[in-house]
Amino acid sequence: MTRSWTAALFTALMLAHLPAPVRADPALSPAERKSLPAEVVTYLDRHMGCNHWSGEEAYDAARGRQIAAAVKTLRCNAIEADAKRLRQRYGRDPAVRKALDAAAHAEG
Repeated sequence: MTRSWTAALFTALMLAHLPAPVRADPALSPAERKSLPAEVVTYLDRHMGCNHWSGEEAYDAARGRQIAAAVKTLRCNAIEADAKRLRQRYGRDPAVRKALDAAAHAEG
């Protein structure tokens, strides 16, 4: 084998052992964003951010502080209560229910 072939094989084997990337939430199209109440869109953006930051590794103290700050700013500790409140307020709107259900099932 040539050197480049060996390197390519090694890289492929290493990548095969990495976990598949997981989307925090399904992306909303611009039309979907416009059709949903603003507070629902804000919640969905927060939910996606919380999923992202909760999966990050604090490999040093500075990174740990960065993650903690993001989780605090996004109010991730209130995400479930906010989802419940939005379901109560907009529970009759099928588009809102669909978006909230997709977010809840995307937590992986």
